[in-house]
Amino acid sequence: MSCERILIAGAGGQGIVLLGKLLANAALETVPHVTYFPSYGAEVRGGSSHCQVILSQAEIPSPVASRFETMIIMNEESLTRFLPQLDRKGLAVINSSLCTTQPVRNCLMVPATQTADEIGDQRAANLVLLGVLLHHRPLVAPARIESALRVIWGDRKATLERNLAAFHAGLAL
Repeated sequence: MSCERILIAGAGGQGIVLLGKLLANAALETVPHVTYFPSYGAEVRGGSSHCQVILSQAEIPSPVASRFETMIIMNEESLTRFLPQLDRKGLAVINSSLCTTQPVRNCLMVPATQTADEIGDQRAANLVLLGVLLHHRPLVAPARIESALRVIWGDRKATLERNLAAFHAGLAL
């Protein structure tokens, strides 16, 4: 990986900003240059939300990209809006539980909301998609994500266990 531009997009309340921050923090010790750039609407919950994470071996001239090697897409609106910005050789991991459009190229359709619901918390669908992404593109070690999750949810054992289970389900899909 010389430079990986990642877009994570969905609706407010789906853990988009948290997922971007989690990925960026997990990469800090192993990737020389990391940027994290969140963007969300004023209404936040239910409104459009996305963030960009750039992982690079060289200095990053701008934290904002217009093309992406990697995408995590949580809902139909984000799929329509952002998929055209996927690089020709890029990979998009898409929540098929909430996206009915069937993209034709470089996409993994994953029933993330359904999978997370089966685990006990559909709010963890973002972590299912992250697990799938890291299975196909090892941008950071899964142990780094697990460690970051323990820092975030350490005092809430049940929430931590559900989030770890969702992440591991994604790695296994």
